[in-house]
Amino acid sequence: MKFAITDIETTGSHASGHSITEICVAIHDGTKVLEEYHTLLNPGVNIPLAITALTGIDSAMLQGAPKFDEIAEELRDFIGDAIFVAHNVSFDYSFIKAGFDELGMKWNPKRLCTVKLARKAFPNYRSYSLGNITRDLGITNERAHRAYGDVRATSALFLKCIEIIGIEGCQVMMAGGSNESFLPAHIDRKSYDKLPESPGVYYFLNEKGKPIYIGKATNIKKRVRSHFSGNLTTKKSQDFIRGIYHIDFRETATELIALLFEDAEIRKHWPEHNRAQKHRPNKFGIIQYHDQRGFMRLNVNPIKGNMSAVKSFPTPTEAKDWVVNLAQNHNLDFRLLGLDAIDSKSQLPDVAEHNSLVIHALKSMKELDLTLLLEGRGRTRDERSFVYVDEGKIIGFGFTPRDMPLINTEELESYMERIPHTDVSASVLRNYLKNSHEMRVIEIKNQPS
Repeated sequence: MKFAITDIETTGSHASGHSITEICVAIHDGTKVLEEYHTLLNPGVNIPLAITALTGIDSAMLQGAPKFDEIAEELRDFIGDAIFVAHNVSFDYSFIKAGFDELGMKWNPKRLCTVKLARKAFPNYRSYSLGNITRDLGITNERAHRAYGDVRATSALFLKCIEIIGIEGCQVMMAGGSNESFLPAHIDRKSYDKLPESPGVYYFLNEKGKPIYIGKATNIKKRVRSHFSGNLTTKKSQDFIRGIYHIDFRETATELIALLFEDAEIRKHWPEHNRAQKHRPNKFGIIQYHDQRGFMRLNVNPIKGNMSAVKSFPTPTEAKDWVVNLAQNHNLDFRLLGLDAIDSKSQLPDVAEHNSLVIHALKSMKELDLTLLLEGRGRTRDERSFVYVDEGKIIGFGFTPRDMPLINTEELESYMERIPHTDVSASVLRNYLKNSHEMRVIEIKNQPS
């Protein structure tokens, strides 16, 4: 078994917008380095001053260096079928993989991360950055932040890890064995293995234990893994993966509870990687007004300022669907609800009769906001889940013993976790009641205290 211990220097932090300036690969047999490949590479752009300050590599040094496409075949042949090894392997792999992909060259080696190896061989160290862990282990790096210096330091670290955990320990951590290499550098296999294959909410936590991303899933383990596959070459994806130090989760038994709890937890913590794409507020409302002829009108409009709306929705389509449903169920004139154009010559209904119908329709829709219990399966066979809705507003969810009757809502208080009723959770509930039968709906009369 051979290992291709690799380090690269680059023009920036992510492969989608930057290039390799130096690469070094040492072929290792588990006891010693057999041969080494090293070259500077011309990225075709000027080297940023910050990179020069860190590595000492400037644009002048690279003028006569080959470009990646000139050494690609040689590099791939040199690595051959060796296990690809690097300190934070996803970073080096993403750049080299991107280079090969651009040339249409297939390359998908088994991978091994020395950050993970070091964590396993030398637990409880203060830091596992290459500089800190090699210094703590007495390994000298003659040229830090240059590919050849870092490869030699990584090779020495790799050998020390092998002496502790053996080649067998490496095999367990490689892609093709336990597939541990797909995990971020700071996540060990045991924490991933603890994830359930059931519905719930999962948390990616930073070094201080603060959530940086919260998501929901019908299968937590499968969904978590999906975050660590696919295209991870952008700056956003690289920053995201590097920031994950811990994974936590909360089982919810049903997808509905997962959706509702995800909304509540995001609003509680506002993780940095949820802010841009999650939970837009309701921006479209059903506006009620009287026109110059006295007709009571309903129209879908963007909500601005303190504008009062009969009901609000995140999209105009949802708002329009609500009005169409109202008109169809109560025989209202579509033309006076903004659903059809009014022809100046067409006959309109009697004003008083139309207004009475609209008032009755709105009152009927309000009465549809029932007090409900939604009952579903539990996290174990001995319990069941519930969601409590009071006059159309979500109050909370919980889990009770399976033999406990869901009759008195006051008794459910001790089992219930309250969550805020929001535009998002209201939309989730509407869609759920319309499309899903995962939980049994029970209409109830009594209210919680």
